Order: sequence, then structure tokens, then C-alpha cells
Amino acid sequence: MKSLLNISIITFSVLLFSCNEKNNGGEKKQSEKNGGAFSIAENTEIRSVFPLLITAQTEALITSQMHECLVRLNPHTLDAIPGIAEKWEVSADGKTITFHLNKNARFHDDKCFPDGKGPVITSNDVKFSLELLSTKSDFNFQFETVLKDKLLGANDFYDKKANSLAGVKVIDESTIQILLEQPSLSFIQLLAHPAASIISEVAYKAYGTNMKVGAGPFIYDPSSNASQCVLVKNKNYYRTDSAGCSLPYLDTVIINLFSSIEEGLTSFENGKTDLVNTLPSLRVKDMLEKNINEFQSNPPKSILHHEPEMISQYYTFNTKKAPFNNVKVRQAVNYAIDRERIINNILQGQAIASAINGITPNTFSGYDIKSIIGYSLNIAKAKQLLAEAGYPEGKGFPETTVIVNSGNSRNSSVAVEIQKQLKENLNININFESLPNKQKTDLQMIGKGSIYRDAWVADYPSPETYLTLFYGSGVPSVDTIYSYPNTSRYQNKDYDTYFTKGKFANNKDTSYYYFMKAEQQLMNDAVIIPLWYEGSYRLLTSKVKGLHLNAMRYYDLTKAYKVK
Repeated sequence: MKSLLNISIITFSVLLFSCNEKNNGGEKKQSEKNGGAFSIAENTEIRSVFPLLITAQTEALITSQMHECLVRLNPHTLDAIPGIAEKWEVSADGKTITFHLNKNARFHDDKCFPDGKGPVITSNDVKFSLELLSTKSDFNFQFETVLKDKLLGANDFYDKKANSLAGVKVIDESTIQILLEQPSLSFIQLLAHPAASIISEVAYKAYGTNMKVGAGPFIYDPSSNASQCVLVKNKNYYRTDSAGCSLPYLDTVIINLFSSIEEGLTSFENGKTDLVNTLPSLRVKDMLEKNINEFQSNPPKSILHHEPEMISQYYTFNTKKAPFNNVKVRQAVNYAIDRERIINNILQGQAIASAINGITPNTFSGYDIKSIIGYSLNIAKAKQLLAEAGYPEGKGFPETTVIVNSGNSRNSSVAVEIQKQLKENLNININFESLPNKQKTDLQMIGKGSIYRDAWVADYPSPETYLTLFYGSGVPSVDTIYSYPNTSRYQNKDYDTYFTKGKFANNKDTSYYYFMKAEQQLMNDAVIIPLWYEGSYRLLTSKVKGLHLNAMRYYDLTKAYKVK
């Protein structure tokens, strides 16, 4: 981790507690760490917390606390570890994975179940969840990310060419086999994606996409509203800590949905919020100087984290809409943008590096993004390309609107700077419109607009998570049909070939080789405007222990607790 203004970032101390050995009536042992509420500041409007409908990182944060998957990720290493599946075996050919379920894992108690008691999770629940994720519907945005081309028979099931899912075999109540089309290095990690949550068929039939019943460590509280999501402890959660004490420790998790990140920082400064995931860049220096004693006290009252993250910031072109259906126009715009000026003048250092090499951040060992040729400022080249596209000196170029999501003043500030640069360097007029994230996402998925502000947080620790956004096989032929995750509607056979070879390679070196070829094709076609790789500042109160902040923003809150 990096330091700022010579303020060291400290690591969490380890406090040793024992379980309360009282175990009345068969209840689980309780830890002395139990209790308390943990509050998080976010600024993204929640579209849905139904696993198949999520499209934003905040939605994933909430959903992953409510639901449980076959596997989880180790928050330190991001490797796959047991979830509902307590163990698994992979066949010699890498195509068959046999999962053995934890017999203590059960769904939340809810009135939809007989006697209101959540049933034990069985192989049939896993089968139903994978079938639901493989079903084409208006509420399934995640099939392409998790199962397409991977799970045997999933494509045919999705296209209604088959009535059953060939890649799922129930062996017994607690053993299930998953068969793959081809070996996949990332598939087991993908099963930790919130969209792969194990869903109760009974609860789904009772509530549909409004279902809040899961199997995770926390339960959705009905007091939640548009400005605050409240999650309460699941007392029947199956996991325990190393001492055999029940998890989670926290009684309550509160995700405050502020209208801006500035409001979240104010809430933190007033002691009402424990974690701020993104700090406004223009206020970081002032905030540190104003609260210097809080960081330097022993122990410090607040902890500042600043590290590279698996997050890329970029703009996406609608490649089906003129004038951006012309690759030379897209290339010209890319060459006309001074990314270093944006980082220095607008972000004030709140970035790890400018994204001149592509969309994948430099956080994956062995993936050499510097070998990918992208775009740095070259005004002469930009003007030449724009003229070749039929718009010499910007003449005749249609006025264009960039759609950004509201809630972060940085988005508007960056848009204003890009607006200035494109006017100065290419003499083209770019306006921008700020919309709530849900509205912006809906317009983007249905192809209404020309350029959209975007960011991508890794769903799993692989370059594949970024490159899957541009895989062309699922792009609908009709503009009015939702296209997700490929909202650029980009289609290129060479890209798809390289991407597929990388996805199904049998070793990481080969996989990365083809992924880099795919990313180079993506840059050649200028499908996006890569801007910078994120290095966000995050603030955490020192009262919170047991929480590991990682580059993927994957949160395991089961072992987080607050010092009393």
C-alpha cells in the first residue's frame, strides 16, 4: 500500500478473544467479538438486489452479504475457498467438477417456507439456481458473464433448444456435478460471483425478482429504503470461526446510499459512517490536513487506504450509432485526449496511471499491459483521422452528448475537461448529461446514446472479467433489445476468436497471450476511451477490525467486528 503526505497506512491489529462456552439448547457458541453495527458510505442508486439483475458494484456488495454461492473468495488472496460447497474435486480432463455441499447450510427463515423455517440447501437448489441463470429473460443480465460457453448445454438451454441443462448432474442430496464445455481456469472463481448465488425455488416462486431470501451471513431488513439498505445478522448462518464461534460477528450492516460521495465523507467525519469506499479527489488533501491528528494519534482514529485497485475508468462508444460506427472517428477522439492532464488537474493524483495501454489495469502478474499499444495524446494524428472520416477541422461533425452517472462530482469534472479538450483539439462539440445510475444504465443497455461514462470493477481476478464486456456473440441484432454486458455492441470475429482461446486455454501463460491479442484488437478498433486505472482512497475507522480491503472490492464481512 502507498502512503500519502507521509502518513503511514497501518495494518489491523490482531485481538484474541475466546468463545462464550455457554451453549444452551444446542445454540452455537458466541464470540466476545459479537455485536455492533457497521456502516458503509456508497453513492450509487440501487437498481436491484436480485442476483441476476445486478449491474453495479454497490448492488454486488449488498447481494453478496444476503446470498451465498458454492464457493467464496479469500479476501486476502482472492483464491476460491469453500462456500456452500465444503469441498470439490476436478477431473483429470478439467471438464467435470464434483461439489460436496455443507449439510449445515440453509436458507434464511421466511414465511414462504413451511413453519417459516429455512430449509437445508440441497443439490436440487443448486440445479435450480444454475437453470435460472441459464434462462433467457428480461431480468437475467448475468448469463453471459458466468455460464455462457462454459457450462455444458447452457447455451442450448438459454436459446430454448434444450429442455434440460446437460452440464448439471445431481448425484445425491449433497453431491452435484458440473460439466464444462472445455476446461476453464476461471470457472470456479466465477462461481463466487453474486449472480451464481444459490436461490430457493420456493422463495423465487413466492416473490420473483423482489425476492430477498438468501442463505448468506446477513438478512435484508424491511426497514431498508432508497437511501439506506439495512442487513441484520443471520443467526442460522452455517459458518464458524477457527474457535467454533458462530459467524458473522456483526449484528447489523448499514449501506448508506448518499446522493454524492461528498456527503459520505461528511458522514464519516461526523462519526456516523465507518467506511468510505471512494473519496472525492478535490477534498483528499484538505481532509488530511484538517484531520491530521486523527491519523497520527496512537492508536489512530481513522485509517487511510490507498492502493491500486482492479478498477478501470473509461468511456464507451455506441459502435452501432453514427458517427461512432466509424473506427477513424473513435480513434481520432482517443488521440485527442490528454489523459495526464485529466489525472493532474482533475483527479489530483487519484489514479494509479493513465490508461494508455487498454482497459485491463496493471494488477495481474504476468499480464503485460505495456506491450499493448493504445492511445496517448497526438493532436496531429487525431486531426488527420477525423479528416479521413469526412470531418476536416471538425466541420459537419454532429453535436454529441456524453451520458455520465450522477452522485460523484468527479464524473462531471472529467466530462467538462474532455469537452474542452475535444473542442480545442478537434473543434467538435461534446455536451454531457448527468443521470442517476439506473437511468443511465437502462439507456446504455438499450443503445440510446453515443458515449457513456463507464467503470469496471473486476468480478473475478482475471483480465477475462474486463474483456468479456466486448465479446460479440450475444449482441442483439435489434437496437431496442437490451445488450449487456456488451453495451458498446462491438462485434469483431478476430476479437471473439482471441478472447475465446484465452478463456479456454489450459494454462495461464497461453490464456494471457490470447487475452492480450484480444485487447490489442480492442484498442485497434478504439471501442472505448480508456482514461485511467483507479487508485482510490478509502477511509476506515480504526474501531473496525477483521476486515480486509482488497483490490477487487470483494467484501467478506463475516469476520469484521468493532472494538467495544
